[in-house]
Amino acid sequence: MVSDRQVNCKLYIQRCLGIVAAFLTLPYFQATAQSLDVSEPTQIYQLATPQKLTIPPQELGGILPNSFSEKVKDEQDLLAPPLFNPVVIRELPGLWQMRVPIDQVGSLYATYDLKGVNGQVDGFSNNQRGDQAMQVSVEPLPIIEISRDEATNTALVQGGVRLRFDLSTARTAGSYEGVLSVTVNRRE
Repeated sequence: MVSDRQVNCKLYIQRCLGIVAAFLTLPYFQATAQSLDVSEPTQIYQLATPQKLTIPPQELGGILPNSFSEKVKDEQDLLAPPLFNPVVIRELPGLWQMRVPIDQVGSLYATYDLKGVNGQVDGFSNNQRGDQAMQVSVEPLPIIEISRDEATNTALVQGGVRLRFDLSTARTAGSYEGVLSVTVNRRE
C-alpha cells in the first residue's frame, strides 16, 4: 500500500521536473535585440539603428547554476525546488550610431523606452499568448566616440543598453517580442 506521504513526494517531484522541463524549453525564446548590423549615419544628427534585432536563444548554461549535478543526501534535499538563475543579462553596446559636431560629443545622453508588442511597459510579450509577458529592465551603456572626421568637424558616436531578462516573470515558454525606442538628446 502506498502512503499519502509517498504520493505527495511523487507529485512534488513531478512538479519540480515539470518546472525543469519548462525552463529547458525557455531557452528557445527569442526577443527583439542583438546581432547588430548598424549602417553608419551620413548626416549630422541622423540616428542609425537596426529596424529589427534578434537575441539568439538562451543557452542552458545561462539559466542553470555552475554545476549541472547535485548530490541528494536526504528526503529534504530531494524535495527542495531546483535552483535556476532567474535573471539573464545581454549587452548590446553598439545598438545605435549618430554623427554629431565634435564639440557636442560630451553633452549627449540617450533614453530608452521598452514595450512589449501587447503594449506592456518594461517587458517583452509572448508571441503566442499576448496576455503573457516577461519583465525586462533596460540599463543605458555609456555613449562613446568611435571616429572623427576633421574635414567636416563631426564625430561618430554610438550607444547601447544592457537588458536584464527576469525569467521568473515568464510564465509561458515560447518567443517573446518587444519594441525598444531610442531617443538621443543634448544637455544644454
